[in-house]
Amino acid sequence: MKTTEINAGAKAAIGTLRESIAVGKEGAKIVTDIQAEMHAVVNQERQKRARALKEKEQLGSQQEQTAYRKFLERAQAAQDTADLKNHIIKTHGPKSWEEFLKVKAEVEKHDIAEARLVKTDEDKINNLFWWCIVAAFIIVYFIS
Repeated sequence: MKTTEINAGAKAAIGTLRESIAVGKEGAKIVTDIQAEMHAVVNQERQKRARALKEKEQLGSQQEQTAYRKFLERAQAAQDTADLKNHIIKTHGPKSWEEFLKVKAEVEKHDIAEARLVKTDEDKINNLFWWCIVAAFIIVYFIS
């Protein structure tokens, strides 16, 4: 073999080695990118689990806080009722509290009856709306 052929062969081998090294580096970069994406997904899932756990822990405390607020509201309402009763008895006499309770019951009955009437009116309006929609569809069907 001639020296030029050996040099050409060596150059070709060196070129192939360089290309192989470049391909290897590219492959390593792809693997590194995939690993980085996997770590990102794992971290996102870990953060989601941590958030869910934190929300679950806060849910109990939120329910407890809501229950405590309702407890305080009921206690305040009971205290207000007791204060009102004392005021009415002092100002108008002991029998006036019973009269107040009767009037209160009448007002509550009236409010319940009024709420029923409002609900009935809302139901009628809702039914009228749906009948109008049905009529509109029938008219559009026959016009088309």
